[in-house]
Amino acid sequence: MTVTSRERNERAVRRRWRWPALGVAVVLGLAAAWAGWTVWQAQRDISAARTAAVGLPAALTRGGGEPARLADDLQQHASAAEKRTSGATWRVLSAVPVVGDDFGAAAHAARAVDVLAREAVDPLVASGLSAKTFAPRNGRLPVGRIADAAQPLAAARRGFEAARAELEPIEVDRLARELRPDFETLIEQVDDGVRTLDGATRAAEVLPTMLGSDSARDYLLVFQNNAEPRSLGGMPGLMAPLRADMGAVTLGDTVATSTFGELDEPVLPLTEEEQGIWHDQPGTWFQDAVFIPDFERAAQLMAARWELETGASVDGVLSVDPVAMSYLLEATGPIAIDGRELTSDNFVDEMLHQPYLRYQDDPAAEDAFFSGVLTTLFDRILGAGTDPSALVSALSRGAEEGRLLVRSSDPADQEAFAGTRIAGEFPHGSEGPAQAAAYVNDATGSKMGYFLDYDARISSVSCAADVIGFNGTLRIQSRAPADAASLPPTVTGPGSYGVARGDHLNVFDLVAPTGGEITDVTVNGVKSRGTNRTFRGRPVVSVPILLTPGDVVTLTWRATSGPGHSGGVEFISTPGVHHGGAEQFVPAPCRVDEQ
Repeated sequence: MTVTSRERNERAVRRRWRWPALGVAVVLGLAAAWAGWTVWQAQRDISAARTAAVGLPAALTRGGGEPARLADDLQQHASAAEKRTSGATWRVLSAVPVVGDDFGAAAHAARAVDVLAREAVDPLVASGLSAKTFAPRNGRLPVGRIADAAQPLAAARRGFEAARAELEPIEVDRLARELRPDFETLIEQVDDGVRTLDGATRAAEVLPTMLGSDSARDYLLVFQNNAEPRSLGGMPGLMAPLRADMGAVTLGDTVATSTFGELDEPVLPLTEEEQGIWHDQPGTWFQDAVFIPDFERAAQLMAARWELETGASVDGVLSVDPVAMSYLLEATGPIAIDGRELTSDNFVDEMLHQPYLRYQDDPAAEDAFFSGVLTTLFDRILGAGTDPSALVSALSRGAEEGRLLVRSSDPADQEAFAGTRIAGEFPHGSEGPAQAAAYVNDATGSKMGYFLDYDARISSVSCAADVIGFNGTLRIQSRAPADAASLPPTVTGPGSYGVARGDHLNVFDLVAPTGGEITDVTVNGVKSRGTNRTFRGRPVVSVPILLTPGDVVTLTWRATSGPGHSGGVEFISTPGVHHGGAEQFVPAPCRVDEQ
């Protein structure tokens, strides 16, 4: 076949273009392979750094050489990840459509872990802090060492805050689906670190004076009983004066709150809102002060009643519940009272149910048992055999769940705890995250709350204009046995409050953010209006729920915030025997402050 000159020219042109095109393809392929390898290396370093960072807090509580080793691992991997993702090539990759968000997020994450290593971990490791630093010695808490810890803790908090700022631009929803869990976990862990270090820093700053470093302090220690629910946990059943002097803490004789009867008038004037929701009870009954879901206010009422009855004023009020105390037994080990061994596993049952069966005909023996438990556990906590690491973990867990509450009459002390869960506040500002809650109060006059289980959740958080909206769900269950009516009146109540023995009536107070509203309240799918009121600018809808043994009830509602809130929704519920108390934060899918 004859080939024309034209065909020969066309073939030559194709050959001339084939090799450059092939060269470009090879270059692009090599670039893609290099980019993929670099991404893999960066992700490996970020993951290794995060693993070291997660393990560091526990290592710090144990002390020894492990914290330094983990810190070295964190610093090496964090530095490597930061270097891999900080060059011009990575910036170009971050601008590529579709996959650019993934590259950009990796760069932010790498810088965040590098900041953690340099600015947060270094101060903590260099200070030599561990749980043993704060361990009691000869019954005295080390106020000097606690004060010295404030500076490195504050530096570490600033480091975590800087890391959080690096993670702020990451939009997780725009990342590849398989990458989202790792980034969500990293963001959550950094947020947890900020909150933990913020609380620890505040505690280190204020505890020395609260422990009497300047002058002796007197407190009222109150024990809440979750078997009879109240907004802040449970009915105060026992109390005792506590003195702190230069770190030496002593507990006085316990007093049953039942010895303080009903007053004709509230011990302090109540507001119209307080009376409208809880009547006079928070001021006329010591046990009912914690109907009000604000520990500062409840503590004022309890302190005033204590002074009225005893003539002794106090510098603050402390509160703890049996669930938090069961956590403390993990640090002290078992204790033996009245021939019974109490462990972290059986403590709640032994405190909130068994005594009402065992001592149903002997109230004095019941009070003696409770008193023996509390004084013995208190002595063990300050004893030499307590595991300091487990003690710190127990206290942290109790505080996070709202089971440990503190109110000081010193404004400087109280300011240090402002905004933390341990303050037990009822926030009513119109800025920052929207605050929501679900509180429960017993209306049976019984200890049937031992069988009450509830799980409160929020979901479907959305934004419209400058308002945050969300849905709430409460799953409520009675774990009472079918024959609960045969239990003694010390458990079921006398049946004289309009509720049959064995049944359980509770009032659930649903609280919306400041300036918002609650709508569409349903009980098992049936619309329920409840009772609508307002407390400190926040809507409150009270819904009574009657449970018979084995009942399961679903309570749902819709809520919105007022204008001005941003970030998301913070939601809490009453700490119960089984669940409740843990704070839930759900970010809003938009930034309200930028609307």
